[in-house]
Amino acid sequence: MAKCGYSVVMLAPVGLAAATEKSILGVRSGASFGLEVKKLRVGLYGTSASGAPGDVHLCLADFTANPPGTNSVSIQARQVYGRTIASGITAGVNWSNEPTDLTVLDSWALSPNGSTVIYDLPLGDSPDCAPSAGWVLRATFPAAVSISASMWVERI
Repeated sequence: MAKCGYSVVMLAPVGLAAATEKSILGVRSGASFGLEVKKLRVGLYGTSASGAPGDVHLCLADFTANPPGTNSVSIQARQVYGRTIASGITAGVNWSNEPTDLTVLDSWALSPNGSTVIYDLPLGDSPDCAPSAGWVLRATFPAAVSISASMWVERI
């Protein structure tokens, strides 16, 4: 079955405040389709080798409040493969008020000293969401650090 894939990329790092959860990147599906997560990329810009690790969470988001573009900076989901169609996908970065109804599906620790995660989800193991729902990457670190991320999603 032919699919349409989209890349959602932060074009600049987001600064995290110490010990404060922050939704850094999110994407929401249109009303007539869901989204499957295919790839995740996260990078940190810390320079202290003694920095304590923090946590990054992949969250399923119902977006009952604060969907992408509301209390966040809107960004464009770029189509990278499949038939070109109007996507109906919205995306955002750097929430000032957290999206509601986040369910953590995965979590991993990262050192703030220049750590990077590059993960392509294995075929058959990639989570998906319902129409009008989506995905959020959220991070919490003990000390202030800058972070960037991207994710690839596919219409289902």
